[in-house]
Amino acid sequence: MLDRNTKKSAAEMDGANIGRRNVLLGSVGMAAVAVGRPAAARDLQHCGGPHGRHVYLDRTDEEWRAILSNEEYRILREGGTERIFASDFARENLVDIYHCRGCSAELYSGEDYVPKDIGFVFFAHSFPDAVLTGIDETDLNGVFKEPKRMMEVHCRCCGSHLGHLVSIGGKVLHCINGTSLSAAPSIY
Repeated sequence: MLDRNTKKSAAEMDGANIGRRNVLLGSVGMAAVAVGRPAAARDLQHCGGPHGRHVYLDRTDEEWRAILSNEEYRILREGGTERIFASDFARENLVDIYHCRGCSAELYSGEDYVPKDIGFVFFAHSFPDAVLTGIDETDLNGVFKEPKRMMEVHCRCCGSHLGHLVSIGGKVLHCINGTSLSAAPSIY
């Protein structure tokens, strides 16, 4: 892990990786509240977190496709897995706070980054209430001969696919696609 003073600034990491997934919207309650509001109020919904964050809940598939590359869309909106070491985040802890590329929600602290030379980004845990989990069936781009059922991790605010929960050395870690993360908040 790098010393905090040697980490890259958010501006230096701005172009690192981008992506999203259309699975969860956070909660049925938030979605129901958003339906009855005028369009401008529906677009941004408060989503809590350690420093507060806002997300777009009403993006259509076309809107997601307009702001994402094909690879980013595949990972964040369709639940794909990036190639190993595709992200600089997989090599070293580069920032203090990792944000969701889909909505800028604060997901992980650099203090919870777990260095593993496996090709993905690992964290001991997320910020409270930042992620949701579900069951996913995946072969992780051919890592497994047959697809396995795994605990999938999604952004609580926009539903973007982040990665999976995995057990390494007896510890459960968040194994996250670097493409799903941003070094700085940026709402498209």
